[in-house]
Amino acid sequence: MAPHRRREDLIRTALELFARRPPDEVAPEDVAEAADVSRALVYRYFPNMAELRQAALRTAVDELAPRLVPPPDLPVLEQLRAALREFIAFADAYAPAYTALLRGGSMVATESTESVIDEVRGQVLDLLVERSGAGAPGPRMRLALRCWISAVESAVLIWLRERTMPAEELADWLLDQLLAMTGAAGAGEVETRALVARISEGA
Repeated sequence: MAPHRRREDLIRTALELFARRPPDEVAPEDVAEAADVSRALVYRYFPNMAELRQAALRTAVDELAPRLVPPPDLPVLEQLRAALREFIAFADAYAPAYTALLRGGSMVATESTESVIDEVRGQVLDLLVERSGAGAPGPRMRLALRCWISAVESAVLIWLRERTMPAEELADWLLDQLLAMTGAAGAGEVETRALVARISEGA
């Protein structure tokens, strides 16, 4: 197997393991056994598990990014609903890893992984601003949108643990939270009305 193919295979194997177990419980030996290679070969490509976790997260985020960009011809509300459902499905597919990355004090939640996660947060914020069509939001509205993104992360984290509602219902509830938070953002009245009106299109 060509070196770049072997590296990709090890990353894919690690992702499959992270979908079933928290990343801090996966050792190089586990990856080697699942990939049917030697432990020494794993270390040849990844000197330590931190590097393998980082590479796996990068791959997962690169796969998630296009899934969070819904078709622009849908009403804005449906675009957001589609993006939320994709994010929830992604978090569900990698539930142990998602939980470990966002859990305070986790050994896998490092400065490097936080930087990658911040890319996703920035992408979601840019998508909200772009698809709302309401122009550049003021500081209070931008803060409200960023708080909503954090609320989505936390709500999905709780949902993965408790499963108190179907995934589709969770997405709808999070949309209600977005409308409530932007409506109460304390920004200029015209800005708030314009943004809420655009998001509510097609409701």
